[in-house]
Amino acid sequence: MATILQQFLRKNPIFIYNSFARAVSGDHERRKNTVKALLAHHIEQGHIIRVRRRLFAAIPVGATAEVYPVNPYLIAGYAAPDAVIAYQSALSFYQMAYSATYRFIYFTKHQSSRFSFRSENYEGVRFPASLVQKHQENIFVLTEDVQGLPIRVTSLERTLVDVLDKPKFGGGWEEIWRSLGMIERIKINQVAEYALLLNNATTVAKVGFYLSQRQKEWNVSSDVLLELRKHCPLSPHYIDLAARKDGKLLDDWNIIVPRSLIVKDWEE
Repeated sequence: MATILQQFLRKNPIFIYNSFARAVSGDHERRKNTVKALLAHHIEQGHIIRVRRRLFAAIPVGATAEVYPVNPYLIAGYAAPDAVIAYQSALSFYQMAYSATYRFIYFTKHQSSRFSFRSENYEGVRFPASLVQKHQENIFVLTEDVQGLPIRVTSLERTLVDVLDKPKFGGGWEEIWRSLGMIERIKINQVAEYALLLNNATTVAKVGFYLSQRQKEWNVSSDVLLELRKHCPLSPHYIDLAARKDGKLLDDWNIIVPRSLIVKDWEE
């Protein structure tokens, strides 16, 4: 039993309760109370720490449980059965986030309450309704290896659209613009395809506006921009409350954006 458990903990730096129960039970059916007692024993011994309900992290032999680092991407990636790391957290995973973040966001279909572990905060948000309706929640989702375990992360192309769609999950406009500015290469056709799939005219316009700003740098074809313009709002839309106070209308895209996105005054 000890060897089986040790192997499990070595291979699973993070794990859910059901995985632990299967590992310690093997071919035998163990009573729930026995499994819980075994888990509690190893938590008390400092071999395992509880991250949240039914989610745990393994602590290597000789390490101090209270301070041993637990990878936040693993926590977010296993916080829900269908978790997909997204928004600013995905940018951070790809090392494209301008600022360090202590907030980790993941998509999930399930009800997932916010929780904190040490200095980080974790938040599950629902997949966009348009994707759920079309059964496309996992479009442009990549599986990545972290410490030997698979986690799912939105692709850079999808992430670009997602943070423009919901800037509050991207860290705000300045953070988004600075972060996206770090991207040197991207698949433009996938960006456009995903933007249209979200079926939100304002989001399409925001994506079109951003791509037009980097048209030469990214070699964005005029055909892509033309296709996006066909799906823009029919009347001017504010992209957020800040644009109502100090906004500029972009005729090409029929959206009103904060002037800071035009002049990029933070660069001063």
